[in-house]
Amino acid sequence: MDKLDILQRDEFVKQLERMIENISENKVSTCFAINGKWGCGKTFVLDMLQERLEEKQSEQTADNKYFIIRYNSWKYDYYSEPLAAIVAELMTTIEERTALFPDSEEKQKILGALYGISIVLLTVFGTVAEVGTGLPLKDGIKAAIEGCKEGQKNYKEKYNYDEYLSLRKAIEELNVVLKDLSEKYRILFLVDELDRCMPEYAIKVLERLHHLTEGKTNIITVISMDKDQLKKSVEKIFGIENSDKYLEKFIQFEVKLDYGDVSEKITDKHADYIALFDNDKFPFKEPIEECLQAIFKEVDVRTQEQLVKKSMIAHKLLYNAKKDYSFMCMELLLSVMICVYKDESCFDNLSFASNGSFNIDFFGNVFITSSVIKQPAFVEFFTEKFKKMDFVLQKNFDETIKFYVLPQKVGLYGAILYSWYWLHEPNPSVVVQMENSFFYSPVLKGFEELKKFAEMIKMMS
Repeated sequence: MDKLDILQRDEFVKQLERMIENISENKVSTCFAINGKWGCGKTFVLDMLQERLEEKQSEQTADNKYFIIRYNSWKYDYYSEPLAAIVAELMTTIEERTALFPDSEEKQKILGALYGISIVLLTVFGTVAEVGTGLPLKDGIKAAIEGCKEGQKNYKEKYNYDEYLSLRKAIEELNVVLKDLSEKYRILFLVDELDRCMPEYAIKVLERLHHLTEGKTNIITVISMDKDQLKKSVEKIFGIENSDKYLEKFIQFEVKLDYGDVSEKITDKHADYIALFDNDKFPFKEPIEECLQAIFKEVDVRTQEQLVKKSMIAHKLLYNAKKDYSFMCMELLLSVMICVYKDESCFDNLSFASNGSFNIDFFGNVFITSSVIKQPAFVEFFTEKFKKMDFVLQKNFDETIKFYVLPQKVGLYGAILYSWYWLHEPNPSVVVQMENSFFYSPVLKGFEELKKFAEMIKMMS
C-alpha cells in the first residue's frame, strides 16, 4: 500500500476483514458502520480494507469473489438524487473490473440496464440538480456511460427499452440488477464521508441503500461515519430526540474507531516545518519528539497537519532569522491552545497570569484558563515536567511576592514555562525569572515575538 499506516490501523482492518468474510460465507446481508470522529482515519481504513479484499481475488476466476462498489457520498452530494451517483459508480466498477466482468453479452446487458436507469434518473432529477449546482447532472455521469455505448444499443434493440419509464420502474430494474449480481458475487458497498454531506442528502443515502439491499442476500454495506454528526442530521430533519432508534432501521451494528496511536515521528512527518528552526541556538538535552507528541496528544492527524501548516505559514510571514527549538514548541502550543481548545487568553487584559490563577505552586493550572471549555490533554505531561525543575525560590522585602528562578542548567521545559509566563501579563504575586540571562539568552525576548505569532494564528483560525 502506498499510504503509510501512521495510526497503526492494520490490526483493526484485519478484524474488519475477518468479520466481512464470516458474514459473506453465510450469504446474509447486513449494514454496519465504522464510527469515528472527523480526522481519525476512516477513509484510510476503507482504502486498506478494499485493497486487502481485492488482493484475495484470483484473476482467473470470478466465482464467489467480492464485487466492491466504493461510494463517496460527499463527492456526489450536489446530486439531488443519490441513486444517480450509485448507478454511476456501479457502471464504472463493472467497466474497470475486467477480471470480474469479462466482455460478454451478459456484461452488456447489465450495462445497458444501468444506462437506461441513469436516463430515467436524469429525466426525473436532472433539472433539480442543474438548478441547484449550475451544472447539468448528465455531465456528472458522462464518463460513466461513455464506455458502454454498445451495451446501450444492444439492450435497446433486444429488450425494446423505454427511456421514459417511471422512477419506480427504474428502482425495480436496479433491484433486479443487484439481485442478479448478488447471486454470483459477494457485493460490498463501501460508503464514505456520509457525515460531511448536507443533512437531507445523508438521510437520502441511508434510505436508498436500505431500499436497494433490503430482502436480498449476499450484500454487505459498510458506512464510515461520525455517528454524533449523523444523529444531528436526523434530529434536524425529523425534529426527533431519539435519533438512535431511527438509525437502527438502517444500521444493524457499529464498530468504534478511535484516534489510534501515532507510530510516525512528528519530527520526521513535519520535517519541512522543523527545518525552519535551529537546534544549536538553545541546546538542551530533553528529547524534542517527546514534547511534540505531548503537545499533539488527542489531536487527530488531520487537525495536526492543518495546525502545522498554519504554523508554518505564520512563521514564514513573521520571521526571517531562525529561531530555537523551544520557540517552535511554543508556536505549536499556541496553535493547539487557540485552534483546538479555543483559548485566546493571551489577548485579554485580564489574562490568567494577571488575575492570580497562574500559581506555579500547583503547576497543573499553568495552561488552564477560564476560556478553556475542555482541559488540554497535555496538562498532566507538562505538570510533571515543571515539578521536576530545580527552581530557586527567592523572596524580597515584600513577602507576598514569590520569585521562581530558573536553574542555570538550561532546559526545554524551563524555556517553555518562562515564555508562557511572560507571554501573558505579569502576575503581581508570582514571578518567573532567570538568575543569569546568559544561559537562556536565545529565549529571553522570545515571548514578544510569540505575541505576533499568536495574533496571526488567531486571525487564521
